[in-house]
Amino acid sequence: GNCVPYSQVCNLVDDCGDGTDEDSCNNHFVCNDKRSYIPLSSLCDENYDCLDLSDETSCCQRQLINDVSLKLSSWFIGTLSIILNGIISVRNLYIMKSVKTFSALTDKVLITLISTGDWLVGIYLFSLASIDVYFGNTFCSEQFDWLVSSHCSVLGVVSTVGSQISLFSMTILSVT
Repeated sequence: GNCVPYSQVCNLVDDCGDGTDEDSCNNHFVCNDKRSYIPLSSLCDENYDCLDLSDETSCCQRQLINDVSLKLSSWFIGTLSIILNGIISVRNLYIMKSVKTFSALTDKVLITLISTGDWLVGIYLFSLASIDVYFGNTFCSEQFDWLVSSHCSVLGVVSTVGSQISLFSMTILSVT
């Protein structure tokens, strides 16, 4: 590398261009990208200082869902929602064939839409609980990959669409 004044050695900046002025320093953490340096005081402080999030993943013990009661609730509500709303939707689709008035048909359609939206939210909760089990204590090191994955995006869409269908249908049902 280039020769640099001693004042530029171990200053958290790659002044040489190849990192040699920072290599043997013990005052900083080297991010996994090997281009960024942060002070040791910023390591494991619950603030992401490295662009690759590596300053928090090596010490983090967080999981996707940290609280045990939230984990159990996600499993329980997700499972019940999938089963019961699935039954309600199928039952209402069957009953719709025999409905004779437009008003009764409208009510059945809206109730079926509400149960379909809640079914989607159940899928979201069940999936989130499953993903929490899959990652376990490795979530911190996988967090960045998870957040930018298509699976995470799809779950966000499922949750949003399910909530919006339910909310919209309940609003229409309450007005009619």
